[in-house]
Amino acid sequence: MLKVPTNVLLLAAGVVWLAAGASVVTVGLHAATSPWSSGMAVACLVTYALFLAMFLRISHKHVRRITGYREELTNLFKFFDAKSYLLIAIMMAIGVAVRISGLVPGFIIAFFYSGLGLALITSAVYYGVTFVAVAIGKEEGR
Repeated sequence: MLKVPTNVLLLAAGVVWLAAGASVVTVGLHAATSPWSSGMAVACLVTYALFLAMFLRISHKHVRRITGYREELTNLFKFFDAKSYLLIAIMMAIGVAVRISGLVPGFIIAFFYSGLGLALITSAVYYGVTFVAVAIGKEEGR
């Protein structure tokens, strides 16, 4: 197993969420078949706010768990717990199924995926800021 310093798990989670968020935003932006309307922009912001509330709650939970680890080195993949890996797999499967089914119009995928992706990116920033704060705290504690 690949072991890393425990605080690196915060950075790993941030990188994964950043990559996922960028990918989802890209899908959303390419799904728009016509220029964005003001209604789509509002729907994107509402989607962003709803997912941000959910993702920040999840992120706080993971940060508490990770910062609670006492071992110096930890398995790299422990940045998420089993429940989160399952949730990610289910969300990805549903997202792919919705897109390839053709049942949902492009403008809905555009605002929904854009808001979702931006929420993931914001959560990734939270992980990154927390990683830096923990690193600074460890340096000050020396």
